[in-house]
Amino acid sequence: MDKQQSEFIRYLDERIADCNERAKSLREEGRADEGIFENIRTNVYEIFKTVLSAAEKTCGAGNSAKWDFFLQKTEQIPENWRISYEKAKEHGDIKKMHIESIKLETVQEIREMIMKS
Repeated sequence: MDKQQSEFIRYLDERIADCNERAKSLREEGRADEGIFENIRTNVYEIFKTVLSAAEKTCGAGNSAKWDFFLQKTEQIPENWRISYEKAKEHGDIKKMHIESIKLETVQEIREMIMKS
């Protein structure tokens, strides 16, 4: 595992811990729906942590192909989320739109973090 990967995994782990803590606090405050939204963010971070592991297994530990693979997945995986958002928008399903927008915002944050490093 190279330095960039270990730093990125640390970033994902920190974000997961932050989301879990916020979800717990929100549930304790009686704001269960908002806690669920934090759990959704956690799931997205965990998905892409797994994708990074798969990228390393597929492409090797220290090369740019791993990051190309990872970035490609940050485009492919959210495509269904975009479609789901548009369908929810067509049907006026505000809750589903919000859930899909959380996923899309989170993956965008992940992409931006990778592009910075």
